[in-house]
Amino acid sequence: MTEAQSSMNTPPQPSSTVEIRPSNVGPAIPEDGYEWRKYGQKYISSIGKNRSYFKCRDKNCRVMKKKVEWSPSDPSNLRIVYDGTHNHPSPTSLKEDESLTSTAKQYDLANQVLRPS
Repeated sequence: MTEAQSSMNTPPQPSSTVEIRPSNVGPAIPEDGYEWRKYGQKYISSIGKNRSYFKCRDKNCRVMKKKVEWSPSDPSNLRIVYDGTHNHPSPTSLKEDESLTSTAKQYDLANQVLRPS
């Protein structure tokens, strides 16, 4: 079996969705134990806000991605869609580095809103 055939037979990666209501302190994506790199953003005209795209920062984790957007059903809720599965444990550096507060490690959602909804 060739590599191309084997990748075609690979089952789809699991996907999960989480909806949260951002805190009153300020909108931020909650910490999930992994480090993420933002690689894109797209304006969603139906809700008048942006969707952000993230990839896992681990150089060997080429599958795991997440999308962060405001929920179309309730624009005050944040929807996080995880695509794929991490192929590594959660970085211990996040747990060991107490010099960073959780808010400093979170992505600021204030940049998500470009136009009033």
